[in-house]
Amino acid sequence: MSLRARAMLAVALTIGFYVLAIGLIAVLVRIIFIPNIPGRLLLFCILGAGAIAVSIIPRPSRFVPPGPRLNPAGQPRLFAELEGVARAVGESMPEEVYMTPEMNAGVLQRGRRRVMVLGLPLMQVMTVSQMRAVLAHEFGHYYGGDTRLGPWIYRTRETIERTLSGLSRTSSFLQLPFLWYGRLFLRVSQAVSRQQELAADALAARTFGAVPMIDGLRALARGSIAFGVYWQQEVVPLLEAGFQPPVTDGFSRFLAEPEMMKKVAQAAEAELAKAKTNPYDSHPPDSERIAALAAMPAGPGQSDGAAALSLVDGVEVIDSVILVGVLKPGIQLRPIGWADAGNQALIPGLRDRVRSQAALVSAYTVGWLPELLKYADRLGQSEAGAAGRSVTTDRARSLGIGLAGAAFAVALAQNGWSAESMPGRPVVMRRGDVTLEPFGEVSKLAAGEVDAPTWQQRCWDLGIRDVSLAPG
Repeated sequence: MSLRARAMLAVALTIGFYVLAIGLIAVLVRIIFIPNIPGRLLLFCILGAGAIAVSIIPRPSRFVPPGPRLNPAGQPRLFAELEGVARAVGESMPEEVYMTPEMNAGVLQRGRRRVMVLGLPLMQVMTVSQMRAVLAHEFGHYYGGDTRLGPWIYRTRETIERTLSGLSRTSSFLQLPFLWYGRLFLRVSQAVSRQQELAADALAARTFGAVPMIDGLRALARGSIAFGVYWQQEVVPLLEAGFQPPVTDGFSRFLAEPEMMKKVAQAAEAELAKAKTNPYDSHPPDSERIAALAAMPAGPGQSDGAAALSLVDGVEVIDSVILVGVLKPGIQLRPIGWADAGNQALIPGLRDRVRSQAALVSAYTVGWLPELLKYADRLGQSEAGAAGRSVTTDRARSLGIGLAGAAFAVALAQNGWSAESMPGRPVVMRRGDVTLEPFGEVSKLAAGEVDAPTWQQRCWDLGIRDVSLAPG
């Protein structure tokens, strides 16, 4: 089935959904007026018809800026690149361009106004040539009319979900036709979306070459994994502690760590190798997209190995406001640099964690960590239980080892050691020229790589053997 045919079928299914909904309402209303209808059936019909009617009423959509809006005067190089790609594809420029803290790029339409969204992290992992191909892909969605069909399909999908949710409180029986129809609609509309992605890839390859687009997809695969780990491990803890770190600078530091990026590259290749098409996915797996591009002519190809981030001016200013579209309105965060994150954010957070289990760790000193680790599973079970969670034995042991590492770090901090928590690196405690990795050291002890006498002698040499693990 051609893309045009699938799109027409998706539109037909959209109309069909409303025919189904209105038809069911009509049947239920007709039953209501049957003479001597039982009271329970009458109530069922009234509630069911009302729930469906309320659910299918169109809801006004409100556009929320996903981040700071960019303008040509403030970003001359970026907009020059956008204009060059627009000319090459034969499309007009978007009226609005926004920057977000996401590993993504996208386009949409607000009425007749074209909108483009660019992820700053995406520009950190791509070269100019790769970014050029990705931009051509996004313009390809304008070229194919995808941004006109997409909102219609998206609103219909929302309405189906709203109808199912509304009927869940009224009748599971009335849910069944909408559940069946929703699955059919999703399969067809997502199939259209996947073909649109492949068509946009092909346009990008014809315009700037298949190789930059393939390399861009691979960079995106690596970047998505890297940014996910960076965001969860480095940024989220600081946000939860009330701090706003320099996100872009931190991600650059993260990407510069060879060992971390080696693991990321391995994970990305494994993901590409095992990915399979899912009928409910909006995008084909990257492996399928790469295979389709590899079968195309190499194309003109324009090699520019400079970092795409070099196209953006005033990164520091953008970074300071880029979380606007991510955080809940009204949240106030204190700026913090990565050099201060260890002492100002990490250690207070670890101290709170240790305090919650102070009764189990306070009797031990740093020198007796091997003894504490014999009860790692008990530590983990206690911590999980305090949070209302049930965990496996292996997970409990892992939590317990982490808690012992936290107690070690806090004990050192309370005795004059400073904490360093840089993106992509292990937590380091420093005193003068001496450094320790508390979590790494505890993991070695737990694994039996270091025995108790060796550990005690080392602690004696460092003058920390009798330092209490009790949190202050």
